[in-house]
Amino acid sequence: MKNTTQKIINQFPQLKPLLDKSNKEVLKTSSTIGELEKTFLQLARFFEKPNENEEALSLQLLYQHLEDEWLEFALQLIVEFFRNETYLIKNPNFSIIRDSQDYYTQSDFARYLEDKGIHFPQNKIAVYRKRGKFPKEDLLIAGTPYWSKYTVESFAKHLLEQQLLE
Repeated sequence: MKNTTQKIINQFPQLKPLLDKSNKEVLKTSSTIGELEKTFLQLARFFEKPNENEEALSLQLLYQHLEDEWLEFALQLIVEFFRNETYLIKNPNFSIIRDSQDYYTQSDFARYLEDKGIHFPQNKIAVYRKRGKFPKEDLLIAGTPYWSKYTVESFAKHLLEQQLLE
């Protein structure tokens, strides 16, 4: 079993016995699993046998039945599958945040706030994050938090408004 499939089974253990069944057999048990589970079952089947699926994996399926953290989970699995479990990406080096001005690290965030006249050093950010009094990161990659430009600007605006009220 592929690692990406195992991650799906960890989330949905009830899908394991359905992996090898045909779509017709799965339809008979459709009352026991919902659209979310069916979508992840189709994704797991694709990971296991990308060339042998009865039904092609469709992004439309993800669009129709997944949202929020489930959609992120599915997309993350797809990237992991193509990077680590196929030979289609030989030298993975694409990063959404590399060379991007749209995402800020914790130190970038602190620098941005300082540039706006808000004293919020990096160690203060770390403490506030632990206390849940700082905006949740938009991306967490290998334990490193990143915030979108929108999040950074919104938080700075909020802090500046608070300073005006005091």
